Amino acid sequence: MTAVAITCIRNEGPWLLDWIAHHLGAGFDHFVIASHECTDGTDSLLQALNDAGIITHVPFQPTGDLSVQWQAMKVLSREKRYKSADLALFFDVDEYLVLNGISLDDLMAKADAVPLRWHLFGHSGHSAWVDAPVTQRFTHKAPDGINLPLAHFFKTLHRPKAFRELGIHRPKGKTATWISASGAALPDSFATQQSRINLFGLRQDNERAWLNHYSVRSIEEFVLKSARGLPNHMSKPISTGYWAERNFNTVIDTRIAQMSSQTEPHRNLLAAFDDLHHASLAHHKADFVRLKQQRATLEFMWQLELMAGSTPPSAVQLADHIARLKSLPSEDKNG
Repeated sequence: MTAVAITCIRNEGPWLLDWIAHHLGAGFDHFVIASHECTDGTDSLLQALNDAGIITHVPFQPTGDLSVQWQAMKVLSREKRYKSADLALFFDVDEYLVLNGISLDDLMAKADAVPLRWHLFGHSGHSAWVDAPVTQRFTHKAPDGINLPLAHFFKTLHRPKAFRELGIHRPKGKTATWISASGAALPDSFATQQSRINLFGLRQDNERAWLNHYSVRSIEEFVLKSARGLPNHMSKPISTGYWAERNFNTVIDTRIAQMSSQTEPHRNLLAAFDDLHHASLAHHKADFVRLKQQRATLEFMWQLELMAGSTPPSAVQLADHIARLKSLPSEDKNG
């Protein structure tokens, strides 16, 4: 059974080899990676990995006003490696699959699709950027069952043959069999409700697999992420609000460490590409030095330091927030 990991990236070179190594250890056989407008050497690293047969590199040039990630979906959905794979997962380089005592094959034994919930990991008190795997550096996260719909978003491990094409959170198609990460059947409406991209309100206990989402990383890395912007929301800023909604350091979770013995041999082999890794890292470090010459950056870093960790909202606070949103004039509800 072949499993393909798929992503779209821009300027993610310093984090790429660790991500690939982890997912080779998790059971993925190949990677299909689209890249666009890279300035940090990520494209050179991807091409070297492509030439070695580890990945399929798909360079593309975004056009028009549609989000870059949606444009990438169309390109990647046509890739032979995706269409012929038994299993596939589209996810980002800051998302790491955790398999809790189960293989990919067993997880998908009775399913066409399994939604993998985000577990939001905070910065774990790290201000400085250290060149080490995120799985080792960040061990603090939001509690399970947090009253925050954002923390229940998912990406989907699926069988490509059961769907029409890729989607960012879920592939497109209405007739597939969806099973939860705990192995329980999801409501029939889940398959047809294609706009649903989170699991909030559904039972999520006894998960056998999920995604550790390292969306903020350290303060220094977050400053660089803010300058780079989001691929799927070209006009949405990455600011203190983004940090506040994701930087939860409430619970210690080191379960991903059980996968390190499978990851290590792959990372050792990928050391052959470390020169390109370090060149990309040096590019980002130089960018950070330049950014620190600006007062706005220093003020931003200070605000992040003061926001050491977010407080999980209560059910009452969430209900009040939703009520306030619903009370807005219709033209402002999506603003």
